[in-house]
Amino acid sequence: MLEQGEILNLSNSKEYVVVSSVNYEGENYVYLLDTETYKDYRLCHYQDDVLKEVEDPELFKTLITKFNADLKEHLTDIISANQ
Repeated sequence: MLEQGEILNLSNSKEYVVVSSVNYEGENYVYLLDTETYKDYRLCHYQDDVLKEVEDPELFKTLITKFNADLKEHLTDIISANQ
């Protein structure tokens, strides 16, 4: 599983940081944010060192809710680590 804060270089030649990672129905997913503009984000399935962007709209909605809950739960830790 990729850990929060890890930096990845994707095939589009952009650098992304792992904002959050969750396990949903036995599968690993990561929320990535580009490190240049912080506007380009990706929700990806992660398996065997391969990232595949989530395209299913229902799965996307479910995952974004889980990522938001994870971030809220760990917000204090994130702020403390960056001070």
